[in-house]
Amino acid sequence: MKERIRISLCFIGILSAIFAVYFTAKVFERGMDEQLRMTLRESTRLVENSYKKLNGPAELQHFASDSLRITLIQNDGRVLFESDEKVESMGNHKSRPEIAEAFAKGSGENLRYSITLNTSVYYYAVQLDDGNVLRLGMRQANLQRLFSETTPYLLILITIIIVASILVAILLSRLFVRPIQKLSEQLEDPTFLDDEDVNYKEMAPFIKKIRNQRRELELNIEQLKTEKSKTARMKDEFTANASHELKTPLTSISGYAEMIENNIARSEDIPRFAEKIHREADRLLSIANDIMTLAKLDEPGDTSPNLNENVDLREIVDTCVGDLSLSANKKNVTITVVGETAAPNQGNSRLLYELFYNLIDNAIRYTPNRVNVESRIEITVRKKSVTVKDNGIGIPEDSQGRVFERFYRVDKSRSKETGGTGLGLAIVKHIADLHNAKIRLESTLGVGTSINVEF
Repeated sequence: MKERIRISLCFIGILSAIFAVYFTAKVFERGMDEQLRMTLRESTRLVENSYKKLNGPAELQHFASDSLRITLIQNDGRVLFESDEKVESMGNHKSRPEIAEAFAKGSGENLRYSITLNTSVYYYAVQLDDGNVLRLGMRQANLQRLFSETTPYLLILITIIIVASILVAILLSRLFVRPIQKLSEQLEDPTFLDDEDVNYKEMAPFIKKIRNQRRELELNIEQLKTEKSKTARMKDEFTANASHELKTPLTSISGYAEMIENNIARSEDIPRFAEKIHREADRLLSIANDIMTLAKLDEPGDTSPNLNENVDLREIVDTCVGDLSLSANKKNVTITVVGETAAPNQGNSRLLYELFYNLIDNAIRYTPNRVNVESRIEITVRKKSVTVKDNGIGIPEDSQGRVFERFYRVDKSRSKETGGTGLGLAIVKHIADLHNAKIRLESTLGVGTSINVEF
């Protein structure tokens, strides 16, 4: 075991040394490269500031050096001045990348091979006030020469690291074996951390971390069991509620149909029974549609709807109001839409239609016809929110926290009377959550309800 640890540590030390020196060299090279670019930009700014004071392009030669190349290019690409070559031998430079970029954007830079200088050159060009382009170049060979000067030091460094790694590996292999063996034997001992043996003081945090992780794992397992149990309970509760909600209209339909089938119903009662069968069938269909909607909203993320459509909240609200106008007219409910005439936002138009349709439909259902009192719904549209306010029956304070639960009804008898499924506000909550929207409910019993959806 000692030999394996020793060889492993030596290998890791040598490999680490090689990688350390390699990445150090790369970081150094990158830093020098960036420094070269910064120096070139600063030199360009200095020459640019002095350009206006020059008597002619030829005086640019004062700023040039063995490592700094200066070129002045006219807006048609013709070279007006070149510090390292005769102007007459220079071709048109308008197509050079850094020149073209300077003419287009005001400045440009590039690293490429220069035929004139027979080496790679960093170029930086800026467009001057007179329309010409000033370009400065610095040979990459200067950077490579500087880097090559540091190579011997890097080789010495890697040699020192390798030798040190071998020595440390030999020492650590001897120190590691005994503590690790004892650790494996005493890890389960609750008093192990109180051991005064000096070999274990540095390992105490490691042991504590293992024990903490073990406790966290146990807690996570318990939490997972709890969540699983909660999910199963919610599923059973949903199944039971759905079965109950579906059973009620089916029982009614079956009962009336059986009376008609067995000629028990009087002929004058048949239209009334048929009307009740039709109403219960509509309610059954509504429940089925709402369950299907919730099932689609509960689908995994891979099939989640696109929530980045460009939508207009006012337009969707107006569409819902138009589609529900017949229901509102039947109950003599006046719907007024105020606020922004256009409220652009991002979301899924189909789901947002479902959200506002359910809110407005709910408000209509629970706004009863009352003598000498105008039944009304006011919808306020803002750029990031929609508020639906009615003067209906209101919601008791102890029920306001539960109205968004599936199949929860404040008054079951009234819900059946109005045709509610108990799923409308659950759909609203689910769609709002998908859009990261916040729902705020305010309601007073006998006065009315206000529901605000803020995106």
